[in-house]
Amino acid sequence: MNSNGERDYRLDFCRGIALIVIFIDHVPGNPLSSWTLRNFSFCDAAEVFVLISGMASYLAYGSRLTKLGLNACIKAIGRNVSRIYLAHLLLIGGIAGMMLWVAHNFTGADYIDSLKLQWIVENPRGAIFAAMTLSYLPRLMDILPLYILLLAAAPALIYLVKRDYRIALTISMLIYAMAWTSGWNLSADRSGREWYFNPFTWQLLYTIGMVVCHLSRSEPDKLPWSRKWFWGAVAFLLVTMVIAWPLDQDGLTKLAPFSYIWPADKTYLSPLRIVNVLALLYVFAAYVPSRAPFLRSAGAGIFISCGRHSLTIYGLGLVLSCVGYVVIQESAGKGIANFAVNVVGIAMLVGTAMFLDWREDARRAVPAMDLRIRRQGSAAA
Repeated sequence: MNSNGERDYRLDFCRGIALIVIFIDHVPGNPLSSWTLRNFSFCDAAEVFVLISGMASYLAYGSRLTKLGLNACIKAIGRNVSRIYLAHLLLIGGIAGMMLWVAHNFTGADYIDSLKLQWIVENPRGAIFAAMTLSYLPRLMDILPLYILLLAAAPALIYLVKRDYRIALTISMLIYAMAWTSGWNLSADRSGREWYFNPFTWQLLYTIGMVVCHLSRSEPDKLPWSRKWFWGAVAFLLVTMVIAWPLDQDGLTKLAPFSYIWPADKTYLSPLRIVNVLALLYVFAAYVPSRAPFLRSAGAGIFISCGRHSLTIYGLGLVLSCVGYVVIQESAGKGIANFAVNVVGIAMLVGTAMFLDWREDARRAVPAMDLRIRRQGSAAA
């Protein structure tokens, strides 16, 4: 990662790709998901998103903590947490309402059960209260609650990382280990289903992202940049590409010794998942420098735009994945429906991100134009 104060477009680029892949993977039965990262790796787009989010959080709030103090950092993060929390509740309400209407009018699938919406049907008041306390998470609505908790802990994490990153990593790894051994997790609904992304284990990946970003900016010599590490990471990624899909498809991951090391349990974030996503980050960061001309290209700009507006693109992708699920289930031509869902969905995500970029550019252009007019008027006078 770059060590100067400029925005690192690689973060937005990777996050944008992760958001599009999350949309693809969220459409149940989507054949395109057979070609996403999760089929050729021990990790998937969720790990990429959380690792990048840790790095982005440090970049966004680390300098604020240094310049303005901990209270200013807490206030800024608190405003962002409130915004994401509200977005999460709106998504639950909007998607639940939409799927309840679909279930009432269409019969292609059990839409209530597939998204775990029974609680809303049987006890709306209790479900709404549970959703507000993050103790009810319908299916597919797992990432934002995790991010809310991680971001809420960000002020303390950033403070610890800046004081001594080794202490931050030690505490994070201890929590991770205790969650693994004791089974710590949070409840996702009244049936006893747990959070799909266990915050006690996933916080380690978020913390690692902060530490990597901190070291890259303040102590880059402590990061293991060498040809040996690079080719080791490449070799690891190649091995995972060769064995991940066949082993999983053949069911061998359920047999010893694979059952003890295979990262099938995503909830507790198996160590191999962490190693895999770090290897991806290492190779990408080594191969694509922060000032790479590629990042200024139109093709890269599409993904950078998506990553820059991550909350909006994630929320829209979640809604579109549910709509796509209904379209596929109710369509007589599954192949055409799958193709249309992917093409239209991705186009809408990209189009929305580019529109938001255009709108921001237009807003910045108006004050600049007003300033030029005032200067011209003063010169004329």
